[in-house]
Amino acid sequence: MLLSVKSEAQEKSINICDSYYMEKQIICHKLPMEADGIVRLSKIEVYPEFLDEYIKYAVEVGEISLLTEPGVLTMYAVGEKDNPCKVTILETYASKAAYEQHIASEHFQKYKQGTLNMVKSLLLSDQIPLNPNSHIDNVIRRLY
Repeated sequence: MLLSVKSEAQEKSINICDSYYMEKQIICHKLPMEADGIVRLSKIEVYPEFLDEYIKYAVEVGEISLLTEPGVLTMYAVGEKDNPCKVTILETYASKAAYEQHIASEHFQKYKQGTLNMVKSLLLSDQIPLNPNSHIDNVIRRLY
C-alpha cells in the first residue's frame, strides 16, 4: 500500500500513514526533500540515572515517526561509545511544514513531556548536506 501525496496535501498528510503501517511495522511512503527541508543533529545529554528510560522514549518516538509520518525522512539516534549519556540524533524532514507537524504530533509530545526532567542539555544544530544527491534510507528490523 503506497500512498501518493501531492504538495497541497503535505500540511494535512501527517496522518495518512495510518495504523496499517504500525501493525505491519513498515515505513510509510516518504515525501521528497523540498528546498526548505531540514537536516538536523540534535545533541542531547541525559542524566545517567534516566538513561535507560530516556532510550525507551527515544526509540518509541523514532519508530512511530518513521512508520507513520511521510515527512520524517530520517530519525537515527546514537550514544557516544565512551559516554552513552551523550546522545546524537540525525533527523531529516522533507520540509519545514513536515517538521512542524512532527513536533505537534501526539507521539512527539509524549516524548518531549516524558523526558523533560531527564535531559541535562539540548543543542539543535541544523546542517547543510555536502552531497545533496546522497540520502539515507531507513529500515526498522525486528530481531524477534
